[in-house]
Amino acid sequence: MNLSERLSALEGAEEEPEAYRERTAPSGWEPGVVWEGTNGVITTGTLNAPPSEWDDLLRARGLDPEFYEVVGDTMRWCSWDGWKRDEQGEQAVSCIQYSFKAEIRRKKAPEVLPEDVYQAALKAKKSTKKRPTGDGTFVVALSDWQAGNCDGGGIEAQAEAAAALVESIPQRLADLRKSGQKIGTVCIAGLGDLVENCSGFYSSQPFRVQLDRRDQVKFVRRAVRDIFMAVAPHADKVIGVAVPGNHGENRQGNKSFTSVNDNDDVAIFEQVAEILSANKSAFGHVGWRLSTDEIALSLNLSGVNVAFTHGHVARAKGNAAETLWGWWQAQAMGRAYPGVADSEMLIAGHYHHLNVKEQEGRAVFITPSLTQVSEYWSDMTGTRTRAGTLSMVIQPDGWGEMTLL
Repeated sequence: MNLSERLSALEGAEEEPEAYRERTAPSGWEPGVVWEGTNGVITTGTLNAPPSEWDDLLRARGLDPEFYEVVGDTMRWCSWDGWKRDEQGEQAVSCIQYSFKAEIRRKKAPEVLPEDVYQAALKAKKSTKKRPTGDGTFVVALSDWQAGNCDGGGIEAQAEAAAALVESIPQRLADLRKSGQKIGTVCIAGLGDLVENCSGFYSSQPFRVQLDRRDQVKFVRRAVRDIFMAVAPHADKVIGVAVPGNHGENRQGNKSFTSVNDNDDVAIFEQVAEILSANKSAFGHVGWRLSTDEIALSLNLSGVNVAFTHGHVARAKGNAAETLWGWWQAQAMGRAYPGVADSEMLIAGHYHHLNVKEQEGRAVFITPSLTQVSEYWSDMTGTRTRAGTLSMVIQPDGWGEMTLL
């Protein structure tokens, strides 16, 4: 007898409530989700009929149907005798109760830029035009992409925003020069959390990731490579800077278990450096300052000492800028990073929104995220932050021309 026949056979059967005891699903059919990294099994609670569709059941278990699906023809069920009240709540109606299992999986992720990472770099030709010179440095801060996260439109929105930088950075540089800015150096700074990683940062993370770790790294590597290739012909000197973020950590049991050096955010910049080094004719003027076992580093840009860090190690003291300001003050006392302690500017990420604090000749800049990746913040505060990529000009007399690309 199939499922529908069993339901029909019992339709209308009645008994007194005391003649029956309500029963729950047998062992092994407890409601919930078992997730194995790329696929799993969902088990329903007690039902009186098979589910007509699974979207609501997926959502109830924290799985967005936009990114997860039930695998066809994998549904199983078990049944047991039970009872339910009639519509008036007076009579006990005999029924069969059911629980259902089905396999679930992530929907196939969008294709991630399939071309070979070296080929475009090797084919690049040295610009025939003389590269512009000048005392100024144009700084672009790449921060908190969290590539592979499903927030804010997911990987498709991230790909669109990253691709837009390939055009908007050179265009902004050209516009600044037209306005009279003498810019000879471009600094592309990776401030961390460029990848989302797959687990170990918050409880629902494994259910919210569209790309596995390899594809996250692949996506960011190719996007960062394209940005450097687009910028290289437009400046006499290009500097790549990278510091580690918390999402780039190699984690086990929700904690980083290797060194600060073992971080995808910095490793990606290192990979791009190796790719571009294969063509010294076109990219020989691109230099690199990459963190090893440092969470922060500094360098001199146009005569101004500028420090870079992700910001995740700072202890909360008020808002984001005040928190980083307090961390910076502690560096000045402890001098764990002397160059950072002596810097006039600190540029950081981690907090997913623009925040600036300037005082006594020093300034802290908190950068926004590439796309909206802070849905937890909206849930908590009811507000959304503006996404974008922070850029500014540093001249020997200070900073200016700050804008979000």
